[in-house]
Amino acid sequence: MKADKRELQRRIAYEAARILTEQRSGDYAYASRKAANRLGLNDLRQMPRREEIEEALREQQRLFLGEQQTSALQQLQRDALEAMHALSRFLPLLIGAVQAGTADRNSAIQLLLFADTPEEVIFALSDLNIPWRDSEHLLRFGNGHPKPMPSFRFRAGESAFELIVLPPKGRYSRPIEPGSDQPIRSINRDQLSALLNQTPT
Repeated sequence: MKADKRELQRRIAYEAARILTEQRSGDYAYASRKAANRLGLNDLRQMPRREEIEEALREQQRLFLGEQQTSALQQLQRDALEAMHALSRFLPLLIGAVQAGTADRNSAIQLLLFADTPEEVIFALSDLNIPWRDSEHLLRFGNGHPKPMPSFRFRAGESAFELIVLPPKGRYSRPIEPGSDQPIRSINRDQLSALLNQTPT
């Protein structure tokens, strides 16, 4: 029975990874539901964990994109590190597909920033001569309710960025990973720098 369940989860994970790639989406919960529906599986107990879908996505990228995906991910990581240096006063954390290692050349670099007001980030972007557009990013916190947080989107070079602004106390009460009950996964500037230093060129 356990083997059957694992096989079903694996099938859903691989189909969900295909859907994420096809639709250029980061909505893992939606992709899981759609994958299960495509396969005629409606038992929520069979749903794979987010980590299983990410692993399936990385495997598909290795198979179909190979070195192209690896090079794109490394460039995004380098661009993320440069932005984290420039915005270091906001103690940036890298999240999303670039952090998870599932990004391709079309993925946006997502950074969490911590500031008393969004205006502080606006002033910093202006000082850096970066044209931006404001938006909102829904994040879920411990109470389970999605909350819109201010965000700023822009392009620098070939990379797209999204800066999501949290109050300083957000450093100690992290949002919840989409499709999970765990705190959102992130790495800081030093951790990203160490990761790049370990990556073969």
